[in-house]
Amino acid sequence: MTKISIIVPIYNVEKYLKRSLDSLVNQTLEDIEIILVDDGSTDNSHKIAEDYKENYSNVLLVTKENGGLSDARNFGLQYASGEYIAFIDSDDYVESQMFERMYNLSENGRKKIIESNFLWEFPDKNVKDVVKKYNSLNEYLVKGRVVAWNKIYKKSWLDTLDFKFPVGRLYEDQDFFFKMVANLQNIEEIAVDDHIGVHYVQRSNSISYNKSTRIRDIFWIYNDIIEYYRVHKVTCYKDEMEYRFTRNLLGNVLIRKVLKQKDRKLKRELLSEIKSYIDTNFPNWKRNKYLNERSKQNLYLKMVNSITYKLFYLY
Repeated sequence: MTKISIIVPIYNVEKYLKRSLDSLVNQTLEDIEIILVDDGSTDNSHKIAEDYKENYSNVLLVTKENGGLSDARNFGLQYASGEYIAFIDSDDYVESQMFERMYNLSENGRKKIIESNFLWEFPDKNVKDVVKKYNSLNEYLVKGRVVAWNKIYKKSWLDTLDFKFPVGRLYEDQDFFFKMVANLQNIEEIAVDDHIGVHYVQRSNSISYNKSTRIRDIFWIYNDIIEYYRVHKVTCYKDEMEYRFTRNLLGNVLIRKVLKQKDRKLKRELLSEIKSYIDTNFPNWKRNKYLNERSKQNLYLKMVNSITYKLFYLY
């Protein structure tokens, strides 16, 4: 039986692909399959992937027209036969024992999500992202890493949920993460491997690193999550979602992306849209119980809020 199916979307990453695939074919865990999804690459990526398919019996290569990261992940899912599913980006690489450690935490399939710690590899520095455990699903929503590539997911569970990554949108991992959590019963369904497993490579020319790419997708993603929770009558996480969404909008989106826009008109439009979105969907966010907890992140968020209106009028 295949223990883990690892889905690897590939698009024009010839410079990084060998390192990524070497880290996967050299895993210490046996009975894994590696599903390479060539998403219409125009460089040498397809040839590199073909070489691995020819040399490793557990490597499958499938090709499709370019549709983006979410579309490639969804496409790869139909070929997966493993007990667990993993998604690895083709410019990242993993430690050789990562999947063995994660699978050993599955408790014979009782865990629905197992996640690993990771290292952010920026062009000028590395930053560890380390968690030892989560004490509740509420804490997981507030502090959990909203990425798909540091986790393995119970396939039979995913099959019953029958939802996919949103195609054509950035921030797709946030959509996937919050919908996953909505379908968990308790924190015991999650395990954490406290070792560094993934090397998450931040390229200055990648889509996720580019500050001027489809910033407005975040509004679509959050609306989709909110609607999913409404339809499925999940009402117990309102404070957690309010805190997480406003923190991301005022922190990551506003400071790291909007304010670095060179187009003054676009910058002003985005500032106005962020303010309007928060005022409409989370009018009482400043009284959020998580915001009132003392932490560096919350002090930062309050500072950002205090200058938001000044920024709006400045630009």
